[in-house]
Amino acid sequence: MSWEPFVLAPPDHKAPFPQPMSHRDGLGDRLRIAAFAELQAVRAFGWASEHFTDVPATIIEGWQRQIPEEKLHFRLIVERMIRLGILPQKKTVSANLSETLYSCQSGKDFAIQIATAEHKGRLAALKMADYLQHRDPVTAQVFLRIARDEVAHVQLVMDHFDWTP
Repeated sequence: MSWEPFVLAPPDHKAPFPQPMSHRDGLGDRLRIAAFAELQAVRAFGWASEHFTDVPATIIEGWQRQIPEEKLHFRLIVERMIRLGILPQKKTVSANLSETLYSCQSGKDFAIQIATAEHKGRLAALKMADYLQHRDPVTAQVFLRIARDEVAHVQLVMDHFDWTP
């Protein structure tokens, strides 16, 4: 599977840890990681919608509704990266999220795994928006938009399964 324009770290290596936000590459590292997570979510929701038959139709419909939002998140981040001159392929990224999701044996397991990732992503987006609100308000708004959308993504799983983040 191609992940262009991203470059995956080799399976036996970890992707580089993001630089601190005080470093000139800190924001770029986080934008790259966030954009790649959104791309992985797009593909994973599509795969799960076709793969799992052991969950209610409302879950599958929910996953399908989330795909356009995940695509929008990806586009917003990549467009911001382009405006800031940040190259997606500058550093390698990890496909651990995809590997975890594609290894799920049931729709419920997938739902909980991706909701956990969405919840963590939401918390990270809120933290980034707060940090950037006076430094880079445009990027802060991108992260706020993503954080708002992730609430419903997590709620879908909370409403159907006995799960709380």
